[in-house]
Amino acid sequence: MARLRLEPLNRTSLPRVLKKIIWLLCFALPILISFKPSFALEDEKTQYIYMVKTAEVDGNVYDIDNKRVQAQIYIVQKGDSLWRILRKKRLLNQGKPAELRSILRQLNKSLPNLDLIYPGQRIVIPIRITSLPPHSVGPKASPRKKAPVITSNDPKFEMYRVRPGDSLFRIAKRRYSIPNEDFYDEYIELFKKMNPRLNDLNDLCVGQVIKLPVYSPGTAGKPIEPAFSPKPAEIMETKKAELSTKANTVVNDLGKIFAEMGEEWIQTGDHFLPIESRGSINLKAASFPIIYLQNGLRVIVDPNNALPRDIGSLIQSAWANYRIVHLMEKEDLRSALAKILTMCNYPKVFEKGEPLELKGDVNFRVTGDWIVSSSGNGSESKPNYVVINLIDNYTEPTPWLVRRYFEREGVKIIDFPRGDNTNPGVVEEPDILEAGTDPFSLIEKLLALMSHHFSSQVEIPVYQSHKADLRVNIKVDFFLRIGESDAIIDLSGLTPQIVSFLEEHQFSYLSLSEEKDPLELVAKTLEFLNVQFGNGQHSFVIAEKDSLRNITCTLPGITFADPTGKAIIATVADLHSELAALLSQKGYRILMLSSLSQLQE
Repeated sequence: MARLRLEPLNRTSLPRVLKKIIWLLCFALPILISFKPSFALEDEKTQYIYMVKTAEVDGNVYDIDNKRVQAQIYIVQKGDSLWRILRKKRLLNQGKPAELRSILRQLNKSLPNLDLIYPGQRIVIPIRITSLPPHSVGPKASPRKKAPVITSNDPKFEMYRVRPGDSLFRIAKRRYSIPNEDFYDEYIELFKKMNPRLNDLNDLCVGQVIKLPVYSPGTAGKPIEPAFSPKPAEIMETKKAELSTKANTVVNDLGKIFAEMGEEWIQTGDHFLPIESRGSINLKAASFPIIYLQNGLRVIVDPNNALPRDIGSLIQSAWANYRIVHLMEKEDLRSALAKILTMCNYPKVFEKGEPLELKGDVNFRVTGDWIVSSSGNGSESKPNYVVINLIDNYTEPTPWLVRRYFEREGVKIIDFPRGDNTNPGVVEEPDILEAGTDPFSLIEKLLALMSHHFSSQVEIPVYQSHKADLRVNIKVDFFLRIGESDAIIDLSGLTPQIVSFLEEHQFSYLSLSEEKDPLELVAKTLEFLNVQFGNGQHSFVIAEKDSLRNITCTLPGITFADPTGKAIIATVADLHSELAALLSQKGYRILMLSSLSQLQE
């Protein structure tokens, strides 16, 4: 660049200075015009969510609620739930659950319900979430009215054939320049109504013909009139309405929980209570729900703390079997349920984390938010115990196999809200290995599982002399090779002289003729085969939510692995089909020894 030299402004130097200034302006002006300050507003219209493609990262980048979100497509696998996907991708530590769920909903607005996902479905999940720097400088854009997507009562549409690389978002932006908020708020819903047979909006097929709603911007861009300032009285009315709505939600949830417990929840009609002097008290059940407990108590729920205390005292003095629970403003479901359970006079209410121990062939340890001892008859309608867990969208519900097993044992498990955890209708068959009914078939099964070549019920030569015409044969139950040695497993009972003769001629020998315990038969055989195993009580977590809410089963048995590494548990416990299926889901093959348990008698 030329260097300017200051000279006195005289008639001879002025033209030369002007020429240099004009030359500099011609060189710098295009650069100044193309320069865009970082604080300049790109558009008056606020963009709530937009997407850009980057070359540095895998997937797309979105700006959502002052967060920069790197996301990618995830294909749902068998057995997946939203909670499992987030835990598998280690996303639960990237933000608050409510914030994370809000981001997921905005990334997957085409899906009606993220809690109902199925194998093969494509969903968008975040893989990295970072905070955006705060925007600064420049006047705040004036608010604008939202543009109606379709201005006609009879929406127009056009037919479109999907091309390679197309997505609904790209098509709508390319053909109509539709703003992001209009696309996510209205356009998707209208598109789903026009294309009811299209199950997955994120999976358009090349060549597929779809109906596109014709976007009309309508009155977009017109400023909104400034809102009036509400009066204090109106603010109070709004707050009261919000509290009333919350109270109604809590009451409705309480009704669902007590109905699942098998109690009668009354929330309609009038409830008359006669009192002395031929008077009566009339309670509207819609305002004061009443629980008819199986133990004879009646619990009146006062959701808004509106029942006068003297009326409550009058009721309880006239009727000994009535209780009243006053719920305060802003009471949530957990605290309301805790208050009511203390009034129900159940034999015992286990607090959160306090274990319920169930003893039997298989021992269970159950913990939950509450466990109620109901003194029922052990049936599904009147269980002995009710386990109550309040769960959120990121807490794994109790598997339906566990719930069905415990219902048979007189324990009702309530996860609220339950969500989509119902019986799928098809249960995979558990991997059960039949051990037979006698020691011979059991040992035969063990040798086969451990891939040992063996002969059974054979006569083997144990001594032979070439000088003299002499040969000694012995009939044995099992003959095999262990390492470099010949080995014999005896169930019949060889004489001490023959056993001494075998050991003298370097035979490995195991006698099981006196053993009656099936587990000892397995343990001694595995030890003889040089197989590592665990013997004793084995615990398995079959339903886990957190350290204070889970279900553990403990059963006696022996655990070992076959040559392929597959885990096997041998047990004498009489396992129901549900428990066997749960152990199979955890990767165990089950060697059932219950048919041999009579050997101990």
